[in-house]
Amino acid sequence: MTAAVLIAMIAGSEALRWFLRGRTLLASSAAWLLIVLVAAGIAEAVGAWGAFALGAGSAAWLILRWRYGADVAMGFLVVAAGLLVLADGGPDRSAAIIAGLGSAVLLTRTGNEVCRDVLARARTAPEEAEEDPPGVASHLRGGRFIGPLERLLIAALALVGAEGVVVGLMAAKGIGRFPEISGDRGRGSTAEEFLVGSLVSWALAGAAALLVAVLRP
Repeated sequence: MTAAVLIAMIAGSEALRWFLRGRTLLASSAAWLLIVLVAAGIAEAVGAWGAFALGAGSAAWLILRWRYGADVAMGFLVVAAGLLVLADGGPDRSAAIIAGLGSAVLLTRTGNEVCRDVLARARTAPEEAEEDPPGVASHLRGGRFIGPLERLLIAALALVGAEGVVVGLMAAKGIGRFPEISGDRGRGSTAEEFLVGSLVSWALAGAAALLVAVLRP
């Protein structure tokens, strides 16, 4: 249950980012995290060590999110949730539902930010980027809408055991992007961007599906 509550806490704070900015966002996020932490303690959903883990985990997420970006924060969350599942992750229907809802939120806009941050870090040669014609780095904008749908669909299909459909979906994505990749004129930047972004996106969906699968009875 501790891992599920942590996912829900962070998902709520991320949802607030969709509507709020600045100090209002900071105050609202802090209030949300505190409310969930107190509610979990009152409901005895977590023990004393679980409450400490939730407080430390949510604080670490906010710091990493602000200081280093969504990709680093998400990496921390995946590791932290995995450790909490190992320590306190017995089958629990309520925990599976909470984790599923929280993961669904994180797979949308936050997932896009994670992929974007990873791609930004992958571009380690600015002198080459300056030689690219306008539009090279931004012609895959459709992923802003396709990405969340793809991640949610892959996670759902994985949970119902439709691995073959997942493979077909991945292949279809490659086919759909082939015209853009083939028009890269030998530079390879589009293909690399597609592969890196897709692998990160699929990894997020897989992590969410695995978490729910472990928690559900």
